[in-house]
Amino acid sequence: MVALLGASPALAQGPGAGPRVGSRGDSAPLAPELRDASPGAAPTQYRSPQQTDGLFIDGSIALPLDAIVRHARDNAMKVRVARARLELGDAAVAGAKPLMIDNPQLYIGAGVRVTPQGRNFELQGTLQQPFEFGGERGLRIKAGRRYRDLLDRELMQVQWEAYAHVHFAFNMALLARARAKTAERTLAFSDRLLDVARRRARAGEISDLRVRVATGELAQARQAKLNADLEYRLACMHLSEMAGWPSGQVVTPAGDLIAPLRVRDGADVIAKLQAEHPALKARGAAVDLGEARVKSAQRDGLPEPWLGVYFGREQEPGINYPSYIALAMLTVPLPLWKRNQANRAQSRADLTVAEQELEALRYALEIGVRRAVDAVNTAAERVRTYASEVVPRFEENLALLERAFELGEVDILEVFVARENFLRIQNEALEAYRAYYEAVFTLESLLGSPLATLAGGPVANTSPNTTSPNNTPAGPAPAPAGR
Repeated sequence: MVALLGASPALAQGPGAGPRVGSRGDSAPLAPELRDASPGAAPTQYRSPQQTDGLFIDGSIALPLDAIVRHARDNAMKVRVARARLELGDAAVAGAKPLMIDNPQLYIGAGVRVTPQGRNFELQGTLQQPFEFGGERGLRIKAGRRYRDLLDRELMQVQWEAYAHVHFAFNMALLARARAKTAERTLAFSDRLLDVARRRARAGEISDLRVRVATGELAQARQAKLNADLEYRLACMHLSEMAGWPSGQVVTPAGDLIAPLRVRDGADVIAKLQAEHPALKARGAAVDLGEARVKSAQRDGLPEPWLGVYFGREQEPGINYPSYIALAMLTVPLPLWKRNQANRAQSRADLTVAEQELEALRYALEIGVRRAVDAVNTAAERVRTYASEVVPRFEENLALLERAFELGEVDILEVFVARENFLRIQNEALEAYRAYYEAVFTLESLLGSPLATLAGGPVANTSPNTTSPNNTPAGPAPAPAGR
């Protein structure tokens, strides 16, 4: 699917290879268009030639898919939140690194010993330090690093979801623009038809009633055009939102609807791609974290003795010299076997839940991807049927209708009936595209990889409102204002 919309062909590598994502410049194992551009880059603006047909939105920027995806990789709102969460992993590692489990404790006591013989000053002091002897600190550090790995994987998952949503929103914007173009052509046809009707009425060839019918049809065409333009603007705003575009700016899609791709239903290829699914890797990292926390909690059940020293100064009343006492101290909590039960039980339960979530996700992906492949291929065949076998040349047919009415060959009511038929077929073809794009979104979400990795080839070479077989070449993304 990405290859259809002008993205890099290297996208077929998928988001599964490469080092982890980090908050300090690490890169995620994402598709190339998700990692080619560095944050804050300031490339030039790209505008599609199709944006000069009256559909250009004031203040908007026309971009191909890969440029929008590069921006979304670092600026989508969910991606920003996921990247900020990496600091929680850093904090977990930093919190586990201190050598001593707790700070030493110092006790100092000063007072007076009173006996029948008199009273004397006394001083006592104790310094104690708890320590661990079972390697608990190393296991806590390992658990903190596993938590950081989990957050890395979750960031990869969010970045992939951002790509899938941007891809879908891009396609929906293209579809909305195609509907707006259809409405624009229908409006122009109704306007020309009204002009012909007025000229024929003045010549006495038709009655004024036919002119009023044409006037009503023109008003309906204007309403349809206004609604289609609104839907296009809303689709572009949604695309901007999914890409994390700065508030106040709107990005519009560059390119056209083109022939969909057929999906090869190769079980080995699907299994290989799904093994690299970001969601599976995130759930696998959650299992690793659970195992590390179970080991850490079990090791924390060992007793934590205290080592310390005691110093005291004592002097009995009536004795002219004091006594000084120094002792080494070892404190062991009792009982030795009842320690950290709550954390140990909680960590085991968390591990069980993480394992079941991983299995449930793997099962859902394996089952769902088969249905999704069938849905994509069926929807692609529907588009092929409409595009190559049913859909007429919309503008050419409207022109023929207009010419036939001008020559008096058909009545204006027959013209509008034929126009509605052509328009219905055109809209059904666009609905087939919608079903295809929805199926592609579902399949890419289940696959964890762009559709191009499974695509066998286009199923048709024509599509409604398409002037070229390929999408507009990808251009660099502009630097959003205020960045």
